[in-house]
Amino acid sequence: MAQVMEDKAVCPHCGQKLNKWSTPTFNFSDGLGWCTSFLYVCFNDDCRHFKNSWKHMYETYGQEMGYRYMLHPDSGEASSLPCGSKDAMKGDIVDEIREAQESREIEARKKAFQSLTDYYIAKDVESILKVLTDEDGFGSVRLKAAQHLGELGDLRTVEPLANYRFTNEVIQKQVDESIQKIHKKNFTMECPYCAEIIKIRAKVCKHCGRELTA
Repeated sequence: MAQVMEDKAVCPHCGQKLNKWSTPTFNFSDGLGWCTSFLYVCFNDDCRHFKNSWKHMYETYGQEMGYRYMLHPDSGEASSLPCGSKDAMKGDIVDEIREAQESREIEARKKAFQSLTDYYIAKDVESILKVLTDEDGFGSVRLKAAQHLGELGDLRTVEPLANYRFTNEVIQKQVDESIQKIHKKNFTMECPYCAEIIKIRAKVCKHCGRELTA
């Protein structure tokens, strides 16, 4: 029903599309509340309904205030909302552009997490590495990718992880922890002299030939 109402949410007095207005926790006119998180309201300052309301309110009630056209999103009931000035209530206009952007971002994040889960199940470490090193990706998804690499323990991922410098400190810390976790799973370590991967019990590095102290 909300979608049908949104299609019809046009002010009959000026023809302008109504804005979503975030309702307060109580109704300031009758104290009953609207039982909805938003109302459709006309915020066109040139709307004749709004412009004429000031004269009507003063002549009828002796009050210097006006009102705006309002439409309830569920019942379709039309009414008027009192306002003390032109700018009153405008701070609670729902930013539909931002709302749409946030909705798209949430959906994109869900898809990114699902793809990452698929890579993890398939043990596709190359794809997980791509997710992790994508600086434009979602931070929470990249952090999870770093955790997954530590859980999978594929020794091939140590070098690319160690050679990449992450701009996000939290992700960098998780990567460092994952590298140590991978070494532990494979009983390996980094040679203190040449930084190549060697067995943890090695006496001599097979890469640089240096003798290793216990």
